[in-house]
Amino acid sequence: MTRARIFISHSCKDVEIADDVPFEDEADPRKQRLKYARHIRDEVERLLGDDFEVLLDRKLLDPGDRWPIKLLRWLGDCDGAVLLLSEDAIESKWVLQEATVLTWRRHLRPDFRLIPVRLGALTDEALAAAGFGPLQISDIQAARVEGTVGFSRAEADELAARIAGRFKDLSHEGEDDEMRQWIAEVTRILEPLGDEILSLTREPLGIAEDDWAHFEDRGRTVAHYLLRAELPRTSKALERIVTVLAARNAEAFTRLADKLLPMWVDPAAAAALAVLPDGEWHAYALNTDDPEVADDYLRRAWCCPPWLANRRLEFDEALGEGQAAEALASLKAGIATRLRVPPRRMHLLAERVRDRPFFVIFGEAAALEQGLCEGLAADVALASATCLQLAGRHFERVPAGLPAMVRLLPALDNAREDAAYLGKSSILDLAPGVSDEH
Repeated sequence: MTRARIFISHSCKDVEIADDVPFEDEADPRKQRLKYARHIRDEVERLLGDDFEVLLDRKLLDPGDRWPIKLLRWLGDCDGAVLLLSEDAIESKWVLQEATVLTWRRHLRPDFRLIPVRLGALTDEALAAAGFGPLQISDIQAARVEGTVGFSRAEADELAARIAGRFKDLSHEGEDDEMRQWIAEVTRILEPLGDEILSLTREPLGIAEDDWAHFEDRGRTVAHYLLRAELPRTSKALERIVTVLAARNAEAFTRLADKLLPMWVDPAAAAALAVLPDGEWHAYALNTDDPEVADDYLRRAWCCPPWLANRRLEFDEALGEGQAAEALASLKAGIATRLRVPPRRMHLLAERVRDRPFFVIFGEAAALEQGLCEGLAADVALASATCLQLAGRHFERVPAGLPAMVRLLPALDNAREDAAYLGKSSILDLAPGVSDEH
């Protein structure tokens, strides 16, 4: 039986603290924190080792911008993860990148077990200042374990035992999430090309020799890189393989382009859209006035799942004062039509909306306002949908007095949108017959 895989994200800097002084006796405060984190990491690994496959790289210091394929695959393939956070760890850009992927996967897969561990006196304010705020780690209440500032061995061992205990019922048999399905689909498209053709993508994607040699399933390696590559790199990689790909399967390039075109959107910002309403209505202000950009945000957030086409609705009816009730009725009818709920079965609409994520994109004419928001929050069916307001590039159309509105950052600018347009165009121009309707 295949064992569940647990990834441990850390920044313990083993080389820097490679001495025989235990953390209880360490005089240097920083080294004491690092050794304390290392002890907890190693104890969690020991406790989990008999029942799980523990994914841990002790040699990792801070790889910077280049993501080794081993870690890319661990992040995408693990069934659960421990996220060790301390005031030292949150300074690492690498830990932030790992946390982004892990929280994203938790949103996409309900049974994904993520245990954020706060070491020392780490506060919400410190997490936000280090860029962890949009990940909403503080909201993972059911999986939250906090240490104190005592740095005693008894406390460290108890904390490690509590962390390991959270995984005791975790199984490898959980459903794949949309991210893993995306990787699997792209892998299926690429695998028939063979290693010699796929190796042509190494240079534009920045795949190092040791990464290329580490795994034999090269199609999956390229898929992992494409998931996080910017469009210019993606376009250059596709240019190297398009002739062979199109010759072998006329539809393969179209399917591949459909998976890759939304990847220009910032992944950390898009990941917020995978956070679904949990009993309370909520909305996001999108930093664009273009519905196609909004569509890319959604597709990036959910890795282009086939169900998304029928799970979103653009609503741009002009609203006058006091017309909230009429707007809500019209919106509800539109959602019911999209979900094929007949008028005589409207009482079932709430269950259909909750069945999978549903998104409502509000245009400028239908700007969210207080009365409309109150109606959305009060309606059982509509409160289960995620609302997106096209608020302009710099959020100039964000309605006042809506504390539930979360803004997607970073703000876009002309250069970034133009670069995305050119990147998409260059991909679509590579093969004949590829439509830009995605």
